Amino acid sequence: METQTSPTQASPIQTSPTQPATLQHFQLTPFDPLPVECNLSVGGQISRPTPETIQIHYQVTGDLNAVVIPQRTNPPFRRDELWTTTCLELFIGAKESTPYWEFNLSPNGDWNIYKLSDYRSNLTPDLAYQDLANAIHSKASQFELNVVCPIPADLKASPRLDVALCAVIQFKQGPISYWALNHGGAEADFHRRDGFVLSL
Repeated sequence: METQTSPTQASPIQTSPTQPATLQHFQLTPFDPLPVECNLSVGGQISRPTPETIQIHYQVTGDLNAVVIPQRTNPPFRRDELWTTTCLELFIGAKESTPYWEFNLSPNGDWNIYKLSDYRSNLTPDLAYQDLANAIHSKASQFELNVVCPIPADLKASPRLDVALCAVIQFKQGPISYWALNHGGAEADFHRRDGFVLSL
């Protein structure tokens, strides 16, 4: 088994005395059906262990030999356009509010966090983040990524957050596949607010 850990190891889930963590399981579905012979699933667990953090455990299981897995970087870097190849994603926003944040997490440990003022508007790296703690484990049939995501300062006062979990999967043969909890439109679009179906 191959293991990669960022300079700051992701800590175990710890609950706050004032806000117990509620662990939610999730399973993503591809926008376009996969070929019958393609054996792949994307899911995991998510919780808000404290008012200031979200913790996610992603699992990609199946024939990973068919998937493009970006080569590791050491140390991990903040990079743009991670979504052009295999990438795990998180979107969060406050209820009844248009701004939202996009977290991009590469299987090689690279990452980025963006703030948007409204639907696909003013995509800007959130420079308040200087690193992102994650731990990565991979083997032939399963890839796992654990990450602790500090909640943006503008959202920490929100008692409930709207959350979308997504994934971009690039296959070695065939088109890129887009996975989400909910696909609400005629095209794959992670930014649609009706895809923010989890509440934390």
